Amino acid sequence: MFAKNIQYLKQLEEMGLQYNSTHPMTAETVEHILITDKWCCKTCGMTELRTCPDTGKPHRRRMVRVAQEILRLIGSRTGQLVVRPPNLSASLNGRSRLRSLRRVTMNPQALLLAYYYALLPSNEVDGLVSECAQQLVELLEQLKVYGAQTNVDEEYATALLSSASLTWQEYNKKFTEDLRSLRGADRRACQEVIVNGTKEAYVAAARELRKTPSSEELQAFVGMLRDRLSRLMPREGLEEMEATMREEQQEQEETQGEKGKEEKEEGEREKNVKFQSSKPQLTAPTLLSEGNTSGSETEAPPPTIMGPEIPPDWYVDEHGRSRPIQEDSIRRRREMYLRLEFRAVKAYETVITVPEQKSDPLQEQLVSSMNEAQLAILAEQCNQNPPDLQNVHRFLKLIIEGLLNALPRRVRSRAEQEIRDVLDWRIVRRSVMGSPGNIAALMRYVMGKVAEYGAPAKAEETLKLAEDMRKDLETCTPDLGTAVANAFRLMFTSIRQLHEDIAQYSLLFISQQLRGNAVTYIREFITECLPKVDQWESSLTFIRRYLNDERVKAWANSSVAISATAVTEAERKLRGALLYGFLDIMRSGGLQVNDRWHDYPTECFYFEKKVVFFAANTVQENSLLLLLSGSIATVLRDKGVDSRVVSDILKQLHDKFRLLFSEQLTLSSLKCSVTSLVNEALTQRQTLSALTESEVTQLDGIVEKMTNTTGSLYVVFEKRVLSFIEGILAHGQSDPAPLGLVTDSLRRLTALLQHVLAFNWELYQPFYREMLLLITQEDAVSS
Repeated sequence: MFAKNIQYLKQLEEMGLQYNSTHPMTAETVEHILITDKWCCKTCGMTELRTCPDTGKPHRRRMVRVAQEILRLIGSRTGQLVVRPPNLSASLNGRSRLRSLRRVTMNPQALLLAYYYALLPSNEVDGLVSECAQQLVELLEQLKVYGAQTNVDEEYATALLSSASLTWQEYNKKFTEDLRSLRGADRRACQEVIVNGTKEAYVAAARELRKTPSSEELQAFVGMLRDRLSRLMPREGLEEMEATMREEQQEQEETQGEKGKEEKEEGEREKNVKFQSSKPQLTAPTLLSEGNTSGSETEAPPPTIMGPEIPPDWYVDEHGRSRPIQEDSIRRRREMYLRLEFRAVKAYETVITVPEQKSDPLQEQLVSSMNEAQLAILAEQCNQNPPDLQNVHRFLKLIIEGLLNALPRRVRSRAEQEIRDVLDWRIVRRSVMGSPGNIAALMRYVMGKVAEYGAPAKAEETLKLAEDMRKDLETCTPDLGTAVANAFRLMFTSIRQLHEDIAQYSLLFISQQLRGNAVTYIREFITECLPKVDQWESSLTFIRRYLNDERVKAWANSSVAISATAVTEAERKLRGALLYGFLDIMRSGGLQVNDRWHDYPTECFYFEKKVVFFAANTVQENSLLLLLSGSIATVLRDKGVDSRVVSDILKQLHDKFRLLFSEQLTLSSLKCSVTSLVNEALTQRQTLSALTESEVTQLDGIVEKMTNTTGSLYVVFEKRVLSFIEGILAHGQSDPAPLGLVTDSLRRLTALLQHVLAFNWELYQPFYREMLLLITQEDAVSS
């Protein structure tokens, strides 16, 4: 059927009308061929007369009749089934829908003129119209060449016809508009259609070229299509498309290899079955192979798999039935572990307010810079003429995923389809290209969802921000690119806030239940997910190390220990071991970084990790602050500054130094920052002069010494901080000797540690009794 209809393309060539990109005809030659074409009709045949003398109807050009058949060929493969509502009379007769097969638009004169417009220079016709006409006639030429072959691939032929149909529809649309110059959205839409049609033909031609790599005509056609894509597409898009094609080719080759291997195995299997069936069966059904010397039955051939492809995570059993894979016990235990751990951690956090860890400012700055760089690129692309919107779909995808991930599961299942449909780039692309107001509509939709699902108290503010951003988008303030980038920045910020609001609300909603059952949930996790107590190697080693410590023995007989909930002496010693072990974990002076956490009891302090790290960092920070304040006070007093003025300066610098320690600075940067802060504080007091060079050198030396945690200077100040904490925790002192400006911070830390140790004893008390029993039995055996 396909080869039969190609004869019409050959007839055009016989009449002198063809297109050759290597040696093209001139536009004047094509015009002459079209003008001198003969008239024809069914009655008169070929004639020079314009009208038929028998019927009086006008004759048609011979090429017009041929072009009409070519359009019918294109429409025969690419028609679309259109479903539309019926008219009133059909509705009354019971018809609910009308279906019709819509073919391509018939305009054979326009098809013939495509050969003419494909050769016109850019100053006589719009460049895109010329590209569209060239693409159309090149596809027709390829159809003519390919249809002349003996073996025709129907899939490749259909792809060429589909591409020709798409290109023809766009070309005919521009032809009916008098081929006026294209501008703005019309130009972008036309270019997109040409690119899509060329892509379809390019992919199909490249696939066909892999089958027949020696075909010179096909090589030239593929090269011509690639040149057109390189002119109409950005380089990145073309490279991405070719990379996708290579991946598909590799997957296809792997699939064919596996299929060939399966067919070979199936052939061998059938051969064996035929061989077995051809042998005379003296007895049934035990068949022994010639090489089987064990006397066992031969294995039956694997069952032949029939029917559709089985779903993922399914298998075919020995009876040929498809079944789901049974869940692995390890997977089930892993899921249970994650579920119980999450519940236990959240329950612990409702009882113990775990301080938030300070985020890495350098990492936050890096992420923020990368995000701003992406938005700056988007703004620059939107400010081009015409605007380049290739990255908008990527940002919309991030908006969709972020908005859906923020919603609770039940709400997400109801709203997911609506959100994906409204923000689908394939649907909104045309409208976005037409006006920035459409981007404003998308932004208002997203912000409306944030206001709907977010905190009610913030809804009015969210909608007001959306309205202000809408005005900026519609007026392109300060410019289109910046307005679009600001809109996406606002959406990302609002969705991030929605994440936080929903998470806080969800936790608040169940916090009472978690708090009331905290001990039950945490003990369930310890029992089900952690090893048995006799396998708690790190915790048992930790307890043994401190049980015979002199500090622990002295504390077990003190009034503080006797007033605690521990009843027996062994339990008091165990609580003392936990207390002094916790204090030693916070110590960093004189220890190497790699050895500091080597002996951490991972089982008995499983939930206290965040608190331990926070406490250790607080101890180190306050030790440095205490050391730095004392050193600066010494330098200023030697400079002759009054003691009250020194005290005021230290109070002024205290918070700045604490903020400075939270930043990850190098030693040289820390020296410069400390010196500049001190000089700034001195210059604010007009009667004081800045630090001299020798004083700066002295201060730099102190900073360098204090940052060395293995040095004696740091160890002395850290010991003072730990003694303050020990005085409250171990000795029950309500008002120990203050440590200057760090006293309040240490009091808050000590109150937290008291609560943590008390709750730890409440949680682990049954497990600690098992540990004591194990340790007692081991001591009895060793003695």
